[in-house]
Amino acid sequence: MAIYQWKSTYVMYASPEDVFEAFTDPGIIDLWGGGLSVVESSIGGLFELFDGWVKGEITHFVLDKELGFTWKPAEWDKKTAPSKVHLRFMPHPAGTDIVLVHTDFPSQEECDKHANGWIDFVLDPMNDYFTMEKEK
Repeated sequence: MAIYQWKSTYVMYASPEDVFEAFTDPGIIDLWGGGLSVVESSIGGLFELFDGWVKGEITHFVLDKELGFTWKPAEWDKKTAPSKVHLRFMPHPAGTDIVLVHTDFPSQEECDKHANGWIDFVLDPMNDYFTMEKEK
């Protein structure tokens, strides 16, 4: 059985602490994410983005350093197992290096769609949020 995964490193223009908060504070997620979110910041807690389009559970939580959660979009078949996301936040001269690994997709097609989706709907909008915050 093939394991479909996407790995990327992305520079975010904010500190690791601010980036971690932007992934775990529902009020901040709602500002960059374009929909309501729920994050229960502890192992086993609910992780939900984009008005419930994706749901999961927190699997790894190291304050300001690492975050892991399961990820299952609403349109995936009920029998499809959730995929897994792991984020690592490391200092970078411009802010934060995010190492993102998303594994266990049900197909290469889903993997490819999500690679674009991470950039278009999460990472770029979050960077835009931080840019706007600095301009205030």
